[in-house]
Amino acid sequence: DAAIADLEQVLARHRDELDPATVRVIEQNLQVIDAATARARQALAADPASPYLNGHLATQLQRKLTLLRQATAVVAAHGG
Repeated sequence: DAAIADLEQVLARHRDELDPATVRVIEQNLQVIDAATARARQALAADPASPYLNGHLATQLQRKLTLLRQATAVVAAHGG
């Protein structure tokens, strides 16, 4: 969660340096991941011992971390 928060801050600070279409795609993908993460957390509240739900949540968080790392790499490549 801390790594995700750090990368989100970097992206927020430098979003104006990116092409608007790129920002739009990143934001759309983050919305999809965030929705899936929220559903997984909600389901886990009802069934915290579920190996499937725990794995699904971990997968969604990893997807978000990967996307944010890629996005911040694009920022860095543009001199951010």
